[in-house]
Amino acid sequence: MGGNLKAVGSQKDSEVMEKLSAEGLKLERVSPIRVAYVQLTGPYENWGRGLMELKKWLDSQGVEIVGRPIGLFYDHPTETPVGELKSDACFPIRGEIKPNAEFQVKELPGGDIAITRHVGPADKYTRTYGSFLEDLMSKGVVFYGPAREIFEEPRQDLRPGMGIRIEQLVRKNS
Repeated sequence: MGGNLKAVGSQKDSEVMEKLSAEGLKLERVSPIRVAYVQLTGPYENWGRGLMELKKWLDSQGVEIVGRPIGLFYDHPTETPVGELKSDACFPIRGEIKPNAEFQVKELPGGDIAITRHVGPADKYTRTYGSFLEDLMSKGVVFYGPAREIFEEPRQDLRPGMGIRIEQLVRKNS
């Protein structure tokens, strides 16, 4: 993701984000990023299989993968029935590609992101993410969009909590 960082926004936005960083939040500004993705419904434990299917399809299409795998996780796993959990398995891409019924292309929005990392067993991920969101709210930060998790490399057994960083789009509550 480092290649996607870009200094954009107003001086006021920068000042607000500097203040939040001084309060202990790790923040970065990211540019929009074009990704190929597959939408998944069901247990998050199956997410890695969807990612590998996407990678196989991208390879067959000759599309260049230009970054690490990204997971977008839309639902809270303790509040949503397992069979209804929604997520996207994504790869940043470069080049032309014709989407089909299963594999699509979209642009992930840029903006200010708060960052954390889960350390520990994957099944304890919700504690890390819950504490992360509580910390954001306590500092008057509004989070929006799905949680983004960045993974080191594609593997079939990947699921939330196994990534190298967790990102959440944020803005200061006005």
